[in-house]
Amino acid sequence: MKNLIEDAIGTAYESVRIKTPGFCGCQKCHDDVIALALNHTHPRYSTGDPPRGAVLTRLELQSESGQALLISVVHDAMRHVIANPRHTPPSGSARIG
Repeated sequence: MKNLIEDAIGTAYESVRIKTPGFCGCQKCHDDVIALALNHTHPRYSTGDPPRGAVLTRLELQSESGQALLISVVHDAMRHVIANPRHTPPSGSARIG
């Protein structure tokens, strides 16, 4: 069984992180952003070999509206982590508007 949204959130995270050069990006901040983003999306599980429904779900997640939703969720999670880091932020860390 696999939650297909996990890979999509990871890809969206990398896209947003690249555009936020001052974001800490350490493993703790990375994990916090991913966890928050996953907690604010509905899981999309598939099972079997190959996973049934995986193709349709991936197509949905790769659509323009699917990508916009994922980027928005990751962006919100990143803003939260920047505002509430679980460690001392490095100097020059970014603020996302």
